[in-house]
Amino acid sequence: MRIFLCSYKNFFLAVPMNSVSSIYLSYDKMNNIIDFDSRSRNTFISLPALFDIDNNDVCHGIVLKNNCQNTDSDSEIIEDRIILISTRILSEKEIPSGDFTPVPKALRIFKKFSVFNGIFFISSDNTADKKAHDAVLLLDPEQLVKTIVKELNA
Repeated sequence: MRIFLCSYKNFFLAVPMNSVSSIYLSYDKMNNIIDFDSRSRNTFISLPALFDIDNNDVCHGIVLKNNCQNTDSDSEIIEDRIILISTRILSEKEIPSGDFTPVPKALRIFKKFSVFNGIFFISSDNTADKKAHDAVLLLDPEQLVKTIVKELNA
């Protein structure tokens, strides 16, 4: 599975490339988890705010696929999109899907962990050496959007 790898304070975030339409440089600091731009009709989701992390390292906007009603691919206007505001994308990597293990059910009771499909440790194979900051959490963009919509409608 091809992913974009973003670094956060205590973990790495893996964003599946098959869910991404485009990426751009963004230095927009968001204090809220969600911001809607009524002019462009874009919805911005601040991942640092969602994960309660300082947003000083915000660097990229990640535009998710399948959220644009405008089918004119030559159009420079991006409307009705969901854009994830994230820390810097460190790299793109290939990590086999089978290397991700399910997020433990005990962690899924916390809303923040419900948006992840799996976890992968980048440290050694020795489980005693694994630390939280060695964890790569696989984002489930569809579940993230569902969770956000659910929160907005609550």
